[in-house]
Amino acid sequence: MAEPGPAPSAFGRVSSRPSVVARHPVTAYLVLVFAITVPLEFVPMPDAAHGPAENILGAAVPAVVVIALVSGRDGVRDLVHRTLRWRVPLRWYAVALLGLPLVLLALAPALYGTAPLRTLTENWPRVVTAYLPVLAVMVLNNVAEEAGWTGFLFARLQDRRGALRGALLTSLPFVLWHAVSFVHDTGSLIDGLAVTGYFFLPLLASRVVVAWLYNASGASVLIPGLFHATFNATGNPHGLGDAVLGLPYGEVQFVLGVVVIIVAVVVALATRGRLGAAAIRHQGSPPP
Repeated sequence: MAEPGPAPSAFGRVSSRPSVVARHPVTAYLVLVFAITVPLEFVPMPDAAHGPAENILGAAVPAVVVIALVSGRDGVRDLVHRTLRWRVPLRWYAVALLGLPLVLLALAPALYGTAPLRTLTENWPRVVTAYLPVLAVMVLNNVAEEAGWTGFLFARLQDRRGALRGALLTSLPFVLWHAVSFVHDTGSLIDGLAVTGYFFLPLLASRVVVAWLYNASGASVLIPGLFHATFNATGNPHGLGDAVLGLPYGEVQFVLGVVVIIVAVVVALATRGRLGAAAIRHQGSPPP
């Protein structure tokens, strides 16, 4: 009786002729990420186009290329399916879209007195005219970003290393990738590295929270993408904290970062490092 072939996986069928990319898909992905992103920092473009270029060309496209080479159309189709998976329990939409804004609204009076609430009563129309438009733009950016970092890299590392270790391993290149962007944004290597150091723990913690949301929602990249977008829109200079509540931009970023770190620690402890992985219906192992 013939031996069964390799099982199909969340990334599609295993290639019958393993290439260098097929043998080292994670390395291939990261090489492509930085090979595309670093030159992008030297391409003149409007600020509004810079973020989407990084997220789409620098994070999502490398994932599609590697999966296409390793798993073909089935793998690419699966990544697209997981990225757009919207049929998940409503509670995960609530967590992703409302969690951070509600926490900020709860903390603002404790940190700043009644001033933010008075500002909210005056500025509430800006929820529609400022915050929601920023959030919509961030959703397009960050869902594409998470297609690469979560839908491809974390999902593969989780299958190899487990949920918590996979999230932490994902965080290392994720932080370095942001460092490249920070250097570009500040126009200085020293300043960019300083900003990277400032955001290091929140960026690391975000990978734990995002991994938990991905797993708990049944391998939906959309849910962690929405959470990522909400974080950025809440702390954006034209977002909820600044435009609606009148809070200092830098301080809002700090508060949100601390909140994400606390949530990451609580989730890691409460799930014993599994980060909700039991909620995923495994379809086999990714190709070796």
